[in-house]
Amino acid sequence: MQMYLISDNIDTYTGMRLAGVEGVVVHERGELKEALEKAIANKEIGIILLTEKFGREFPEIVDEVKLHHKTPL
Repeated sequence: MQMYLISDNIDTYTGMRLAGVEGVVVHERGELKEALEKAIANKEIGIILLTEKFGREFPEIVDEVKLHHKTPL
């Protein structure tokens, strides 16, 4: 199982890449939704890491994933 980062911050992305975690940097609602859909479809990904900003700005998208998908975490 892999971890996957969806970040709004290039510094966070860079730090996680140095730790071996793949990911993507997004800034808009549509980009976040698309990145989440791709991550959910990839059965190798067991944990999705999101930066705090997404939980504050787009709680409905994050809640939808948490409520309707058992994996990834």
